[in-house]
Amino acid sequence: MNPSTPEYWQKVYLNEPRPGWDMDGPSPVLAELLEAAAALNISLGGAIAVPGCGFGHDAAELARRGFRVAAFDFASPAIEGARTRYGDSVDWRLEDWFTTKEGPYDSIFDHTCFVAMDPERREVYLEECANRLKPSGLWLAVLFDDTKGRPGPPFQMPMAEARGLASGRFEVLHLQRAVQSHPRRAGREFLVIGQKK
Repeated sequence: MNPSTPEYWQKVYLNEPRPGWDMDGPSPVLAELLEAAAALNISLGGAIAVPGCGFGHDAAELARRGFRVAAFDFASPAIEGARTRYGDSVDWRLEDWFTTKEGPYDSIFDHTCFVAMDPERREVYLEECANRLKPSGLWLAVLFDDTKGRPGPPFQMPMAEARGLASGRFEVLHLQRAVQSHPRRAGREFLVIGQKK
């Protein structure tokens, strides 16, 4: 089954009430990424989109921190689970990020969306992110460069390759290994902050 389809992910959610990537709370690297943005003295603005939000832990944490958050997933069990956990603190959207007409946003936070899709779709995905950002908007991402040799999803991407791919649409302001990863992901994640050109 194709991971680019809602059916693939709906099957995962139905077979695993708590899928393997779900940390049952916001990822520690979210705070690290926000701190990196603050250290660069750049504002994330007020409106943030979270594509591929899953059960919405990171989206809800961003809302708790005062952002206006729109969170997208095309798997209905994910959005239903997010609403059950966090109510209406976030604008939950059962939509495909590739086809939604929503936006533009000040920033996009991506953790596990980019790495979950077929690598052949990455360039188009980044184009869609740029299209959904305001001028000088920010793409903040947590990516994997080591999936322990497992076939995807998630699909790994070397840091240098991530820089090259992002540079077509974004000025890469920050690209570093994550240090606050969840123990199950320690040493395998890196952080990207790109500003729309």
